[in-house]
Amino acid sequence: MDVLDTQNSTIVRSENLDGTLDPIDTAGLATPVADTPTTQASWLGSSWRMSALRGAMRVLSRVSPERAAALFDRIWFSAPRTKPRPDANACLAHGEALAFRVHGRRVEAWSWGRAPTVLLVHGWGGHAGQMHALVEPLLARGLRVVAFDAPAHGRSDPSRLGGHRVSMLEIADALRVVAAGVGPLAGVVAHSGGCTATALALRDGWTGPGRIAFVAPFALPSAAIEPFGRAIGASPAVTARFRASVEARFARPWTDFDMPGLARLRALPPLLVVHDRGDRDVPFFHGRAVAQAWPDAQLVGTDGLGHRRLLRDPSVVSDIARFMSQGHSAARPATPADARSELDRDYASAGVCRRTPRPG
Repeated sequence: MDVLDTQNSTIVRSENLDGTLDPIDTAGLATPVADTPTTQASWLGSSWRMSALRGAMRVLSRVSPERAAALFDRIWFSAPRTKPRPDANACLAHGEALAFRVHGRRVEAWSWGRAPTVLLVHGWGGHAGQMHALVEPLLARGLRVVAFDAPAHGRSDPSRLGGHRVSMLEIADALRVVAAGVGPLAGVVAHSGGCTATALALRDGWTGPGRIAFVAPFALPSAAIEPFGRAIGASPAVTARFRASVEARFARPWTDFDMPGLARLRALPPLLVVHDRGDRDVPFFHGRAVAQAWPDAQLVGTDGLGHRRLLRDPSVVSDIARFMSQGHSAARPATPADARSELDRDYASAGVCRRTPRPG
């Protein structure tokens, strides 16, 4: 295996001499999640607002744990807003605009080229335009590209929770609806929380594509709860209350959202994982954990690209396009999405969705 150190760059990539990527060697790579430092709440920032939030959460944790847990819930399920870059907007402007209905709400999507189709799934707080650098390389390899804005993200309508609040279950539902409308899929390329939603859809019975590429996957949500709670100033008791309330609401354990356990439940397609070792939003051990557990996985580690620049790096984009083009014959039939999913029933029974949020 030849290790390439790109001149004038901090990127270090491992690649075979024939240009193929090396499958992950799992020996000696296991890292105990509990002993690994995480910065899962880094997207919340360190401004005066964050300091005020920590102070308020510490007070509420003492005087009103129930209200503190409710605030924890609101923060956890609120997606940050990301302003698209000009190059992202330009790419979307050249795509064919599509629209889907997910739980009665509009989900915006864009399409370029002709089948076989690769679906791009952005991450938490992101938007379809963040994946724009992948469009031309995939088109050049004879693939159609489709990207969409998840509920409560980008140009899509708010979710059933209203405003910027949304759950991975609802994003997974949107993924299935879009996939059924544009499939069959040759592949899926997902980033960060989009990887979590993709894995959740697979866990819940979605047929899935012939190939998957995960970029900086948020693979272990259950391991992020305690670090997140500490970052926002919640007490251990409040964090435990939040954890239990979410499990009760969705009628499923937090481990259902963890990606490594998926391999024990069903057959999975070939996987490429790309993750930066210095990622401050989703630490590298997440990508390593899912690659270790997946039966046919390749892991590419980078340095100096962080959490989002991976999506625009020419070497990473080239790796993903090459990997996807190898799976033309592996496309699987799409399956219709069930608009009345388990999330509908859970929220209907809880009375959460009695008011329809106003688009905005």
